[in-house]
Amino acid sequence: MLTPSQQLQSYYLAMFGRAADPDGLNYWLLELETGSLKLEGILQQMLLSDEFASQREVLAQLDNNGWVNEVYQRLFAREAEAEAVSYWSEQAQNGYSSQALLLAITNAAQGTDAEALHAYASIADFYSANVSSDEYDAERSLVQDGFRSNDQLYQDLAELDATYDTLSLAQAGESIEGRPLYSATVGEGPRKLMIVTQQHGDEPVGTESAMHLLEWLSGDSEAAQSLREQVTLTVMPRVNPDGFERWEQLVSGNSDPEATLDPRRNSADIDLNRTWDASETIDPALIPETLAVRQILEAFQPDLILDYHNQNNYLNEMGELETMSILWPTNDSVEPSITATAQQAAIALAQGVELFDYGYLSLFPGGDAADIGRNGIAIDGTPALLIEQRGLEEFELKALEGLELDFDAVASALTLEGVLSMIGVMQALGNDGFDTIDPELAILIPERGARTPFDEIYAEEVDWGMDIAATPSIESLYDGGELTPVTLAGVAEPSSSEFLAA
Repeated sequence: MLTPSQQLQSYYLAMFGRAADPDGLNYWLLELETGSLKLEGILQQMLLSDEFASQREVLAQLDNNGWVNEVYQRLFAREAEAEAVSYWSEQAQNGYSSQALLLAITNAAQGTDAEALHAYASIADFYSANVSSDEYDAERSLVQDGFRSNDQLYQDLAELDATYDTLSLAQAGESIEGRPLYSATVGEGPRKLMIVTQQHGDEPVGTESAMHLLEWLSGDSEAAQSLREQVTLTVMPRVNPDGFERWEQLVSGNSDPEATLDPRRNSADIDLNRTWDASETIDPALIPETLAVRQILEAFQPDLILDYHNQNNYLNEMGELETMSILWPTNDSVEPSITATAQQAAIALAQGVELFDYGYLSLFPGGDAADIGRNGIAIDGTPALLIEQRGLEEFELKALEGLELDFDAVASALTLEGVLSMIGVMQALGNDGFDTIDPELAILIPERGARTPFDEIYAEEVDWGMDIAATPSIESLYDGGELTPVTLAGVAEPSSSEFLAA
């Protein structure tokens, strides 16, 4: 369910291809608050704008009813399937107005499309609420296209290093297959935070968050400069690049799932997140990735380490998908003060993600084994907090079963959620070192809900994404008065006066 503000963002995205500018959004929200206009009235006024008249001309000129695909990209960040193009272009040719079509396409969204729209509108809403009118950029990209390849990751790290004097980059080691493992450090503050991402090769969201954090923190904004004075951050992004390479090859169809080593594991078929018990002896040649992290950990001596992963789909008591689950060390050998610090970090993280009106936080029900990262690292004296974000099942289905799902909108929302979780921890750590946070509050975080497989959540979409035959009729979706028969695209060009009569 979209909030009124997110609904307004969906109008801006669909009609103008941009997030709402702050002044425009505030104006329409005030109209809603005072009762001067309802959402339907706002939509009608937007359709009468010069900007939409210009956009309509652009859409009308697209070949082969390309306007449908453009609207799908603007709302769901995906290509429209042939059935959708055929269905909606037929409705346009039948004479339905732009208002009716836009409402119908939005309201007909279900399953993954509804989730993508919510994610997209949430990102747009966050941007509009947190950018000044002077800094607002109508061309700003809100959704990232897929995940960085290994080569792109290395290139982006090198570019950050070359661009910002505030960031230093070093190679910490190599994977079994010889891919570099980097550490990037920003800041000069007395508090120290370390972030590790992608111990599992098929869990890429945290890496994207960490890269966005590095770029923002290295920049010239007052907030970034202030935080650099308080906290020194070291990030090790994607410590299992070999596994990620296998995942990419599987998703692209270039590898056989039956003959490919699980991308979750490293190239020695070892789960890196089960190599952290210092009392166990493991051949160093089999876990160079863990050793590289240990080397940086021992040299940097952080006050806290955040370990980012992805998890499967879980529904809370309200039937909503949980987007993030977290847990502190739970092994009995961990010093209570170490556990308390990680619990304080959990509360700081929760406060950070509250800034984003998207998703649900829960408590991860992890084990107490000493070889798990958050436990083994904590036993050795460093507080560690596990962060699990949703998406893992979708990533696995894309790799192993060829699921055709455009996950970009949701992944981008999860990436933003991850960035805010990192910043929330950094701000609290820098301000007072967590001194004002009661660790006992962490136990109030709700427990994670029931595991729900993808095909149960999206049973009607597993095959190809949308059952056009089952789409409700335009008439049943439109509740704004009489439908005006005006053509959008695909047939003879209507005059502006005819179009604006909608």
